[in-house]
Amino acid sequence: MDNTYSGVYYTSSGQRYEATLFFSAVTITIRYHDEISQEKDVYWLTDNLVSMNEQPTGAELLYPIKEGGTERLVIRDALAVQVLKKNLRHHRLLNRAAVQVLGSVWTKLLIFFVIIIGLSLAAYLWWIPMLGERMANNFSKDSEISMGEQMYQSVTATYKTDTQKTTAVNKFFQQLHYNVGYPVQITVVESSEMNAFAIPGGHIVVYDAILDRMKTPEELAALLAHEASHVALRHSLKNMFRSLSRKMFLALVTGNQSSIVSVAVDNADELKGLSYSRSLETEADDNGLQLMAKSHINTEGMLWLMQLLQKESGAAEPTAILSTHPVFKERMANIQKQLQQLPATPTQDEELKKLFHAIYE
Repeated sequence: MDNTYSGVYYTSSGQRYEATLFFSAVTITIRYHDEISQEKDVYWLTDNLVSMNEQPTGAELLYPIKEGGTERLVIRDALAVQVLKKNLRHHRLLNRAAVQVLGSVWTKLLIFFVIIIGLSLAAYLWWIPMLGERMANNFSKDSEISMGEQMYQSVTATYKTDTQKTTAVNKFFQQLHYNVGYPVQITVVESSEMNAFAIPGGHIVVYDAILDRMKTPEELAALLAHEASHVALRHSLKNMFRSLSRKMFLALVTGNQSSIVSVAVDNADELKGLSYSRSLETEADDNGLQLMAKSHINTEGMLWLMQLLQKESGAAEPTAILSTHPVFKERMANIQKQLQQLPATPTQDEELKKLFHAIYE
């Protein structure tokens, strides 16, 4: 016990003594003088230490005694603390401290990775689709029309076109004089499903099954006004970009519009099943009513169309038009509210009525 160090020794009863310390691998010897100046030695077995609290200016050790209670040793010598730690390097106290430090590091790493995963999931579910919609807003109109033409060719390749009805419905649409800012072209295809959908850039595909359910020119005028509104308000483009945004992500980052067109055309068939949000449907309803009113078409036709679709919803198998253009009570209530502000005068265009009946000849 050549090297000695100083410290303060506290008995289990709280008595305080200045002490000289001797360290070995298995013991700590505490030498002090009691109240009558008699020298005494206390021996602590290092294996029995219950706590070592390291502090900036030293360390505090706790040691249990047989009689019960705990003795305490305060060391203010930094060198003594280093020697003690060296002697106790294999002690469970220091190993536990290391485990606590390591555990703290792992906890921080776990939290970090959870945050990264959370941000990645948020990006996948929300931010990337939002980025896709933003790209749609900045997509040039010429590129949209060009892309829409390619998508149209891809989509209609799997259908048989009803040439006679296509010609008749286009004449009917031209007579409506809807100004939507796009070169609208309508194609009627043969299908047992009731469906109609808009393609970015101006093409509208109408299934002949939905035409067969219509009884008035106003219902068809409402359907075409609604779909043309999706085109005019770029709903089809935004929906497509949101749906395919994860596939388009790299193209969106680079800003390469030709790459975006390639992805969209390759997935053009998804247009048939893309459903619009309630807000977009309502916006298309409102804009469609405005188009009808400006062209002096009875705006009640929009309500008649919704009633037709609502009646169809009672079928055993839900039709495509109901899944992609869901009929909500709120939409019908909104249309009725709009009708209070728009003139619901009878349609006076006799030529339009003739063109409607020509569709079924």
